[in-house]
Amino acid sequence: MAQQSKSKAARKTAAWYQRHANDPHVKRAQREGKRSRAAFKLTEILDQQQLRVKRGSVVIDLGCAPGSWSVELAQRVGREGLVIGIDLLPLDPISGVTLIQGDFNTPAGQQQLADALQGRAVDLVVSDMAPEMSGNKLVDQMRMIGLNEMTLAFAGQHLRLGGDLLMKTFMGEGYDQFRRQLGATFQRVKNIKPAASRKSSAEFFLLARHFKGCGDD
Repeated sequence: MAQQSKSKAARKTAAWYQRHANDPHVKRAQREGKRSRAAFKLTEILDQQQLRVKRGSVVIDLGCAPGSWSVELAQRVGREGLVIGIDLLPLDPISGVTLIQGDFNTPAGQQQLADALQGRAVDLVVSDMAPEMSGNKLVDQMRMIGLNEMTLAFAGQHLRLGGDLLMKTFMGEGYDQFRRQLGATFQRVKNIKPAASRKSSAEFFLLARHFKGCGDD
């Protein structure tokens, strides 16, 4: 039985690598020197949703490894802007990006971010984070919603009024309640499945526009 399981796992891994190698967005990323195909998810959302990241904007990229989103954002904000990327993993330097290796949901990570911001208000928070997948759909879903809740709490602390939030999520247990929570905090919320996101993937993105503030109740 163990040998059969190993063989099945090997076949699944081989099939994934074949799909990955043949993926047109992977090939395009390689041609254009992108860090990953994920760059096209971000640029498609920004352009199609008319989410203009202006020069001089302040953006925080949560869970930024391998850095493809931070690269695109830095090009849009220019030298007068500020992009801060934070991740548990170490990253190679990115021109125009302040990188922090740490956990944004800890006091130490929060202090590092505050030091990097130097009092500047945040215009946009983005997150392409996903949990480490266990293979149990319910467990993975709840982990995803947990990340979403942490991201929303972070955005509530740092976004300026009128700022925007973009995050990855999955549909499933806890999603409806979280979306209502998001809708109470922003003027508009939209579900987006960019073309660069694989059809077989459960991921899609929530774009929340025009932060209203968290209130005291």
